[in-house]
Amino acid sequence: MPKPYLTWQCHNKTTNDFVFISSSSLIATAGLSTDNRNICLWDTLVAPANSLVHAFICHDSGATVLAYAPKHQLLISCGRKGFTCIFDLQQRQQRQLFQSHDSPVKAIAIDPTEEYFVTGSAEGNIKIWSLSTFSLLHTFINEHARQSIFRNIGTGVMQIETGPANHIFSCGADGTMKMRILPDQFSPLNEVLKNDVKFML
Repeated sequence: MPKPYLTWQCHNKTTNDFVFISSSSLIATAGLSTDNRNICLWDTLVAPANSLVHAFICHDSGATVLAYAPKHQLLISCGRKGFTCIFDLQQRQQRQLFQSHDSPVKAIAIDPTEEYFVTGSAEGNIKIWSLSTFSLLHTFINEHARQSIFRNIGTGVMQIETGPANHIFSCGADGTMKMRILPDQFSPLNEVLKNDVKFML
């Protein structure tokens, strides 16, 4: 088998997620390190020994997921204790920190227009957040809650994706995949949209 083209030891315990920043040469990683540098920026064009561009000290129990908003130059990370951090990549500093869930955040997505972002947690809740004010816009309770104590492979929301016209797709440990259209207050065109599941597998 061919060897990997590049290998980084990004975090000394676990690496949970990564995103490309602007181009394919700059990568952000989320994980757990003993020095709490749990969000790191890496330049793939530099030798591995010198490729760490910047590290953020955050998420003392580890960062779980990442999302990048290129228009706003914001990096959004979530962690095991339910906190969300917003980083300004131009200033290389943390802009916001708040508790978004009461359990580990397992999924995150940003809508294509960068009006809002969506988080999903281990208890099965999905929350919609404003990307300009970072305020909570809406909560879907127990969207993918684990239904039995015997289903211990995973819990809660496992994946979230956003699409055009305020569509949100999610799947979880309850075995379902759902498509929602957000209520009209989230729509920039003020369409009349219903707050119910449009499609479920």
